[in-house]
Amino acid sequence: MGAGVGSAVGNAGETVGPGGGAPLRLRLLGRLALSRGGEEVALPASRKVRALLGYLAMAGAPVPRSRLCELLWDVPNDPRGELRWSLSKLRGLVDAPGCRRVEATGDTVRLDLSGCAVDAAEVAAALEGGAAMPGLDGARALAARFAGDFLEGLELERCPALSAWLAAERRRFRDLRAALLARLAAEAAGAEAQAHLAAWLALEPFELRAHR
Repeated sequence: MGAGVGSAVGNAGETVGPGGGAPLRLRLLGRLALSRGGEEVALPASRKVRALLGYLAMAGAPVPRSRLCELLWDVPNDPRGELRWSLSKLRGLVDAPGCRRVEATGDTVRLDLSGCAVDAAEVAAALEGGAAMPGLDGARALAARFAGDFLEGLELERCPALSAWLAAERRRFRDLRAALLARLAAEAAGAEAQAHLAAWLALEPFELRAHR
């Protein structure tokens, strides 16, 4: 899944919502967290709603309802009814007056995160989008975005399709983080280089390049 999330940056470096509204930030690298205007938004207890938020945030395109049902529901009595309930919870998290981000059109669902900051999407765009590699300061900033594994701690039983997607995304972002740490360990100096090297070894304890 590609990350199709754009962001608009205001004068103070903050991401600005549509119409100049409160900025919305979504953290996927680590435990899922959502904030609006700098204030953390309480997430629902439902792991499936949280997983739905993470999946749609990374999709970057409309997703068929059948795909979402396959990902999140192990043949319940009414998978589409469960999806509608989850989407209603999602709207309560991300929609705002005059700004509807959950777009359910026909048989597809899309999460419009234009003007929002999504850490995983920004990291992927910087390192996989074909742009020039960031300088040392840019690499530091990207490495700092990682607060843990992708959607850390979010596991669902009897959802093999979701588990496969999570495993692939976690492997993808671990590889990106390892490449950043390897570069910083090689190019930074002194104690900073040692700290990046220690983080790299913690992430990849059997990586021979790190031991050398």
